[in-house]
Amino acid sequence: MSNRLKALLLRLVVARGPAWLAARARKAVHAAAGTRVTAQPRRQLLVDVSIIAAHDAGTGIQRVVRSLLTQLIASPPDGFEVRPVRATRKRAYEYADSYPGPLTDAEPSASTAPIRVTNGDIFLGLDLSGRALPYRQFDLLEWRARGVRQCFIVYDLLPLTNAQWFTPVARKSFRRWLNTLTIHADAVFCISRTVAKETQTWLDNRLGPATNNLDVRWFHLGADLSAHMTHSSIDASATPSTHRRPLTGQTIMMVGTLEPRKGHALVLDAFETLWANNANATLVIAGKTGWHVEKLVSRLRTHPQWGKRLIWLDNATDEQLSEMYSSFDGLIFASEAEGFGLPLIEAAHFGLPILARDIPVFREVANEHATYFNAASGAELAPQINQWLDLLALHKAPSSQAMQCLSWAESATQLKHLLADLA
Repeated sequence: MSNRLKALLLRLVVARGPAWLAARARKAVHAAAGTRVTAQPRRQLLVDVSIIAAHDAGTGIQRVVRSLLTQLIASPPDGFEVRPVRATRKRAYEYADSYPGPLTDAEPSASTAPIRVTNGDIFLGLDLSGRALPYRQFDLLEWRARGVRQCFIVYDLLPLTNAQWFTPVARKSFRRWLNTLTIHADAVFCISRTVAKETQTWLDNRLGPATNNLDVRWFHLGADLSAHMTHSSIDASATPSTHRRPLTGQTIMMVGTLEPRKGHALVLDAFETLWANNANATLVIAGKTGWHVEKLVSRLRTHPQWGKRLIWLDNATDEQLSEMYSSFDGLIFASEAEGFGLPLIEAAHFGLPILARDIPVFREVANEHATYFNAASGAELAPQINQWLDLLALHKAPSSQAMQCLSWAESATQLKHLLADLA
């Protein structure tokens, strides 16, 4: 195939074309599968780690990728060998066997070994490789012709449904990534039933219900923060601006990267009202700086309660988070939208009471084991927090102790069941 023809084909595949383009692409690659080779006794599970292998931000999706990959390597699906793989826009997929190094505190390095696939192998798009995958579609087409099944994890559709929360580059990359899935995926595995429903609706609208034959399934995520608990988690020399629980009053935590949808500004507004009415409560925010939050960061650092009843930890370790979950009085999760909500599960592992925004995915994950709020302003939220604080003081707030929460090993087991159905 000439370079010119390849370029034209790539433009067609990447473009947001109508449903017939996806259908034709599928028909072509399935026809090419007639040359499949005989399956080997031990198949490969090729796990995409393209983004995290280059830079592990340590938050959100990166935590999920690291945790699930660790479990898959420790306990592979029956008959499979787990092989991390990575790619860039310009470099084809290669084995990234050195990537698990970060899981053992070693430095990651690039692999130069080309991937050799056989019939029955599976490619799992575990990482959200929005900036690489759309440029590697010839790799996917070649693998398809050799009998490789392809599936992808869908964490949420937020860059598509709530574009205002994300950067232009992130929105563009996500759209291209989703369009690539409609062409190449045999199945998509969503991290909640809520996301699966949203994804199914989007695919039906994108491809048409009659032509959408993608298998959309879901599983739940896990948490293992309790494994990081140590008696030395809290530094005796720590200052009041770190993670230590204040000596008096109630201490409430928020966990999550600072970004517009997470609701930090709303909760801070509410706590300012509470503090003005002499509420003896401390708000501890644990999360790295994200995007579109310059005003919020400035507000936090210059706040009159900074280092007193307002604490921000922008680089909390798992050990520190474990200590906070185990010793603080409650968690507020005010995010306007999530694909799952890991802090809910993390809190439940410690039985920490939760006040969460009333959105479908939080109801799915926490069920009746949390208190829920609806508020569009700090003035509306303040009395709801105050009522919850009163319940906490009386030990009458719903406990998260009985919430159905998984470990990462159990979450990986659910994922392996989905992969077994695909195989």
